[in-house]
Amino acid sequence: MEDLRACSSRLCVGKKRKIEETSHEEEVREHLTRQVPVESHNQKAMISFILQNAAIRKAFIKKKWVVANGIDDEEALLRQNKNPNDYMSQIAHVALKAILDSPLNKYGLIGAIYVKIADGALFEVKPHVRIPRTLPRFSGLMFIHMCLVYGIDVVELLQKSRIRTNDTNETLMSVIQEPTRHLPANSRIIGISRNSGKLVDLLDYVNAAREDVHLVFMVGISKARKLTNSS
Repeated sequence: MEDLRACSSRLCVGKKRKIEETSHEEEVREHLTRQVPVESHNQKAMISFILQNAAIRKAFIKKKWVVANGIDDEEALLRQNKNPNDYMSQIAHVALKAILDSPLNKYGLIGAIYVKIADGALFEVKPHVRIPRTLPRFSGLMFIHMCLVYGIDVVELLQKSRIRTNDTNETLMSVIQEPTRHLPANSRIIGISRNSGKLVDLLDYVNAAREDVHLVFMVGISKARKLTNSS
């Protein structure tokens, strides 16, 4: 009888944990797909961002595949002789939040955001997406790099090629070919990297640009690599 009670108790705990995990996934899905209101602006969207060499990689951590981050999973990565700097998905997280929260996006001036991960896969992120605000919820994405937090893994995203909203079926993120194929003919590409020896004011480019020029900021976000013409 005691064994039966113990089994029943473990079963209840297991069901409770499953319900809690399901509720968490639904909460994250709702959080990610909630749209940010954009104030009306007379100008057409004239700015795109390309985040280069995003360190969004899978790793086998705690007996399962996850999109690792080099801070929380540092010890596990070192035990596997892997460099934690190659798994800094949090850099992409910070960069995306900065772009999505920027006044440029608030006024509807950002037309597209592209994220190119280190293995070459390329994602387009819609500028009205609201990504998870914390790293633990983001670290599964792409990934957003954004994916395990959203309820699916990177492999599934690559197979399905896109993530849509449940209510409107609108595409929020999608796997695409090289971003240059999607850029307007009047684009002006500007490289930005923390490794550059020259500091500039980003607003100078925006304020000085003609209305018929589509600005494209290519941002190097890898901790281990420099931004090059071939990146």
